[in-house]
Amino acid sequence: MPIEGIEWVMVLGVVLIMIFWSPEKIPEIARAIGRFVNEIQKAQMEADRYVKELIKPGVEAVDMADRQLIEAAGKLDIVTEGLKKEEIISLINKRLEGAASN
Repeated sequence: MPIEGIEWVMVLGVVLIMIFWSPEKIPEIARAIGRFVNEIQKAQMEADRYVKELIKPGVEAVDMADRQLIEAAGKLDIVTEGLKKEEIISLINKRLEGAASN
């Protein structure tokens, strides 16, 4: 299997490390890289948790609006199974218009 793309970068990196630093320093450099990657992963997890907490109220509001929409359709005897939100709204509006014209 030929060496391609990122493998060349890794090989070049190892060769450069061996040229600029003695082989005794390589484990220390590897540990530093490992700590760096670990810190990046921790930062990403923290950012993900922050974003989830930030959008949580919006998601809950949308869920509540969806439940209220289905409740309203149920009170008007509209079957919502398999329908999109826009279709349910359209059916509710038609039902309300029909009731208003009677």
